[in-house]
Amino acid sequence: VHFHHIVTAMNARYGSKLLGKYYHRHLSCGSGTSSTVSDFLSKQRYLFSTVTGGGSGSGGNDGNNNDSKEDDSTIGATNVEFTNIRSIRSKSRRLSSHKFFRESSENLKRLMGEPLQQPAGPLIGPDIYHSDDDDDDESTDESSRRSAYIPEVSLYEGEGRSKKRILVLCTGGTLTMAPDPAHGGALAPVQGAISNYMAGMEELHTKEMPDYVLHEYSPFRDSSDLGPADWATLATDIKSNYLHFDGFVVLTGTDTMAYLATALSFMLENLGKPVVCTGSQIPLSEPYNDARRNLIMAMIFASRDTINEVTIFFHDRLLRANRSTKVNTHRLLAFDSPNLDPLATIGITIDENDHLVLPPPKGALRVHTKMDTRLLTIRLVPGFDDEMIRQMIEANVEKQRLKALVLQLYGTGNIPSVKESFIQLLSDAAEKDILVIASTQCFTGNVMMGHYATGRALEAAGVISASDMTLEAIACKCAYLFGRQDLTTAEIGELMGVSLRGEITPPELLSPPPLSSAYQRAIRKKTRYF
Repeated sequence: VHFHHIVTAMNARYGSKLLGKYYHRHLSCGSGTSSTVSDFLSKQRYLFSTVTGGGSGSGGNDGNNNDSKEDDSTIGATNVEFTNIRSIRSKSRRLSSHKFFRESSENLKRLMGEPLQQPAGPLIGPDIYHSDDDDDDESTDESSRRSAYIPEVSLYEGEGRSKKRILVLCTGGTLTMAPDPAHGGALAPVQGAISNYMAGMEELHTKEMPDYVLHEYSPFRDSSDLGPADWATLATDIKSNYLHFDGFVVLTGTDTMAYLATALSFMLENLGKPVVCTGSQIPLSEPYNDARRNLIMAMIFASRDTINEVTIFFHDRLLRANRSTKVNTHRLLAFDSPNLDPLATIGITIDENDHLVLPPPKGALRVHTKMDTRLLTIRLVPGFDDEMIRQMIEANVEKQRLKALVLQLYGTGNIPSVKESFIQLLSDAAEKDILVIASTQCFTGNVMMGHYATGRALEAAGVISASDMTLEAIACKCAYLFGRQDLTTAEIGELMGVSLRGEITPPELLSPPPLSSAYQRAIRKKTRYF
């Protein structure tokens, strides 16, 4: 871990490509795992001289000429998402220039809008990370990129911090509500109320609990007001404080918490620390509430290093963010994960499902803040008129506003077989570079487009299966992939079936289709059939 922090700091000062390549070759592969810090630094002398221009010998010009190709392959080999993207791109000719995609950057900024809350920025120490979007910004301060932060290493017993430290980011929501004199004593989000409550909670100041830093965004907003621009603000603040905290807690409203948390899971690539989102159904100011336990347990999970991904804690369970959805407006168990068991549940003890936890990241944190939300969701009902959908698609030919069309179909992905014109309509939409995605209206289960005849017709028309992804995951994954601006619609369609953050179940792990034989079910379960 110390080697990783040192290399990360040196990446910010000398450039990430050359040092990253050296790090993965000499440390990740095992040749330097037994070295001490001094041995590790001594190995960098020639490397530093090469980076700063003072090197000599064969490692100079030849390395510069071959950096781009070797670095791309090295990074791709150590990152699951890049490996998937590269394998899909290999099937078609990669564009020689990204000028076509970069032209829509202004449109993305206009679509995302301005954030309603100002970013917190680095709260402790310098900010050495920068997102991909900063590379295009010529006004970025060069000194902030070169500032290096090497964390203090405890060499002797008693040195360093004895408790973990987490950052709590509060956007508002029911949890922060209190009687507001400005509204005649009615419940409303009150600035500063959560800070006073947390300061008076004895549980948060025991030796078992982590230290925390609280930041309240101003002004507080209802979760229904928060959009992609505000999600990007949260992702940027997590990036700015990534090296200075052991975990992060996001307090927000429950109405769009699943969307916010799912978006963060895609924005934060190679996340190696826990980010726990939570809220409450009853304000913390009420004598009886669920806010107290949700807040305490979210801070506990954020201080643990066993589940390092974006999650939602609510009531008695920890859920993967991009598998979660809000299922109840009145009960304390407001969130559930339809197609995946909870990552952890609490009772007398904390029970974690270790087999469900994502593997640790194999690269440095990368933050993606651009989200293209030009998609539309349509839930089909019996007797629907497909002429309205046709007019919408034909109108989109001129303005090219619609990027993706999500259809919530019946059962495993079925539509009326008598509506042949509707299937032809979807085929025309796919030809017009609109990504058509089929999801199910059922709460649990997945789309099986190749099981029934109507599903096969949709597959032949170019419709993409969403498998068992939630609607929140479909929307945020589309927005993230289109927002990257370096993928074609066909490549995005293939990536929709690939698990990037654990948001989809691999095909080999899905339940067997209905009406399958006992032999087929046994083969799917990897057991012998007698």
